[in-house]
Amino acid sequence: MPRPSLSNRGNFKAYLRHFKRKFNSNLQKLPEYWIDAILSSKAAGISTSADVNVIIFDNKDTVDITSASNNNELIYIPAIAGDEISLKIGSSVVTLSFDAEGDPVTFKGTTYGINDTIPANIGGKNLVVKGLGGALLQPSSAPSYSVGISTNSVNEGSSVDITVNTTDVGAGTTLFYSTNTTTASAADFVDNSLTGSFVVVGTGSTTGIATITRSITSDAISESTEKFIIEIREGSTSGTKVTETQNISIKSVDSYYTITESAASVNEGSSVSFTVNTAGVSTSQPLYYSTGGTASAADFSNNSLSGSFSLVSTGSTTGIATFVRSIATDFDTESGEVFNIVIRTGSVSGTAVTTSSNITIGDIVPSITITESATSVDEGGSVTFTISGSNIPNGTYYYTISEEEGTIASTDFNPANLDGYFTVNNNSGSLTITLADDLTTEGTDRFRIQIRRDSVSGNIIATSNAITVGDTSQGVGSNSSGKTFGPVQVNRDDSNPGYESDWYAIANLDQIPDGSSIALFIDTSGSMTMATVQASYDKLLGKLNARGITITTVTNSNEDWITPFLVDLP
Repeated sequence: MPRPSLSNRGNFKAYLRHFKRKFNSNLQKLPEYWIDAILSSKAAGISTSADVNVIIFDNKDTVDITSASNNNELIYIPAIAGDEISLKIGSSVVTLSFDAEGDPVTFKGTTYGINDTIPANIGGKNLVVKGLGGALLQPSSAPSYSVGISTNSVNEGSSVDITVNTTDVGAGTTLFYSTNTTTASAADFVDNSLTGSFVVVGTGSTTGIATITRSITSDAISESTEKFIIEIREGSTSGTKVTETQNISIKSVDSYYTITESAASVNEGSSVSFTVNTAGVSTSQPLYYSTGGTASAADFSNNSLSGSFSLVSTGSTTGIATFVRSIATDFDTESGEVFNIVIRTGSVSGTAVTTSSNITIGDIVPSITITESATSVDEGGSVTFTISGSNIPNGTYYYTISEEEGTIASTDFNPANLDGYFTVNNNSGSLTITLADDLTTEGTDRFRIQIRRDSVSGNIIATSNAITVGDTSQGVGSNSSGKTFGPVQVNRDDSNPGYESDWYAIANLDQIPDGSSIALFIDTSGSMTMATVQASYDKLLGKLNARGITITTVTNSNEDWITPFLVDLP
């Protein structure tokens, strides 16, 4: 039998019916080459390398395609205008009708063209239109839906979550819900609405999930229990219902709480206030709050996620309180931090009675400037560093001294330290570095200070300009005149042998003859006393006595070494 042309397609369909009527055949397959001739113009791009199950039927027939559907076979229905067919998969039956040649297929009053899915859901299958001129159909798994609820009883002022699980529903698909109110009304919901939509989020190649939250209004009116059911629908809020929840009860609460935030976002270093309104709540007991979201305690100025406050009475049964949450400024680069405030009764972990909306924290980076009182300083002098800027968190900061040029050691400073700490308040702080006045002749020394967080080994957040140290030292005995020898700076030994200085060697007393007479002045005008240099003094006497050298010692705090010596020395 030759392949029929497109112009003879009607004749071919009539032939199939004649064949069925004459032989009462239950033929299931025709060779695949028939498909190329029948569908070449209406099913462009359809592969003919696989067999297509051609359904032989007459108008008004019921055709069982269970076996073909189980194998997801392509099914060709050679319908002509005015035909109607009942397709059966298992025990489920649906009716399709056809108009003029090449027109879309009609199912339940809706027409479906190429690549449309007919939501027949027969035997768990839908039908995808792959070609017209009758209908070339591809069975596909029908979506399935299930729904769960976080609670079947919710108090006024609280909320219930409805979780929708699906299979064979694409991610991004919009579904809808309506509310079947046994006794509740739109006014019982915070959004004053009984319908809405939501989007399925993909969790796999063929599965999806979505959550709907229904918040219940607090009206402080004593009522009997109200009930409602959430119905999940396709297409629109009045579309096909695919699943529904069990009854959810609303329990009346004679008292209620609401919380309102002053802003939906707040920058670091700023604050947001929360206003709590209540009805039927005693003002004699405090309320509490905890903090939810991704923010941590360190994000708040008081380093805490919880607290308490008292209501101010505005009537016999109503009260209000406003409290403020101040956001800390830190040196961390962050994004997307959010928090909300949960109002609780009894304690910071007590019953939650209302929750604020999420507040986003805007990241603010501090700016720090260091200004030096001088960029050069002589030994014995000092330089002050002033810290200023914007958005600098109050608190303790640390500094370290770093070598820029030459050799910098702790002994170059008074006190002998290379680090320390200071405080910043209201974007301002300062510290002073004093240079030690030593007797060592040195080359050019330069240093910087580094401001650090948390500790002297913390992150560096600012660095000063370089400071040049002017060398003003004098060598030991540089002012010697033959009869006097100095200046001499000595260590303090606190009368401890082993820690003494060798004054005899420092003054080079080997140069004077045995039996000479010398004078020694010890300046105690500062914190020095004889006790602090006694071991060094005793060591000197021991060496002088061994050579028969006599010594006249004067000690005073007047810084007067002349008057006591206006006498003849021994």
